[in-house]
Amino acid sequence: MRLLITGASGFVGAKTLELALAAGHEVAGTVRPQSPARRLAKFAGRYEHLPLELSDRPALTAALAAFRPEAIIHLAWAGVANKARFDLTQITENIDAACALVEAGAAADCSAFIGTGSQGEYGAGTAMLEDSLPEPTTLYGAAKVSTLYLTRQLAAQAGMRHAWLRLFSTYGPDDNEGWLIPMLISQMLRGERPQTTLGTQYWDWLHVDDVARGVLAAATTPTAQGVFNLGSGEAVQVRHAVETIRDLAAPAMELIFGEIPFRPDQVMHMQANIDRLKAATTWAPQVPFAKGIAGTVDWYREHMA
Repeated sequence: MRLLITGASGFVGAKTLELALAAGHEVAGTVRPQSPARRLAKFAGRYEHLPLELSDRPALTAALAAFRPEAIIHLAWAGVANKARFDLTQITENIDAACALVEAGAAADCSAFIGTGSQGEYGAGTAMLEDSLPEPTTLYGAAKVSTLYLTRQLAAQAGMRHAWLRLFSTYGPDDNEGWLIPMLISQMLRGERPQTTLGTQYWDWLHVDDVARGVLAAATTPTAQGVFNLGSGEAVQVRHAVETIRDLAAPAMELIFGEIPFRPDQVMHMQANIDRLKAATTWAPQVPFAKGIAGTVDWYREHMA
């Protein structure tokens, strides 16, 4: 299958490209010209590298017309860090780019658009079902919801299949700096005690391998259409995650919980219901949290050394 992956140099994008190539798909990956593409160096020559800005409509249209993808996997998004969740670039850099991508795909006779949303679309509520009314508490979540509705409408008008995957917390080797799990691992391996909240909240973490498998399952299943949660389906207490990492990275370290207050919009229980995606495709999570964390700590220990 001919797949176009945007954000191919990112954490999820690079893993999705890797698994797509391993499965025998023909892949093109878009990368912002100024973005480092170190995660893609080992795949050089095996995929079509497209350094372009999605906001450059003529270049985007020409690239898709030349490659003629059968499915677009849209993973690129500006402003995913917590500090950018209320930045206006959530609107100005993301929504129009996603719409332009659907239009360019339609012009190239692409038959499917796979977009990636977020649990942030649900807000702080506990009912995280795909048919629940989105109640985002950040511009990031609101921009994701807006992109869902707009790309879905454009895809419908063009006769394209549209699937929207709401990603929950992703982790794994070579993660982006600043997220909780890589931050904890890096600090503990350096012998630094991390400051944390009480850790009484529960989060749904999914290993990046399982995330990429889920994305590809939605892209390659002709009947997969609609909104799908993409998570582990299990909630792990943050305190347990911190202690698990400590036991692996710095067993003698004493932990102190509660030095950092919860955010005003802190989600205390985040857990995906993944029944819909499992029923629509052959996908199911394969990496248990304990195994995934152990492998992630091992990767950071090797690469930090």
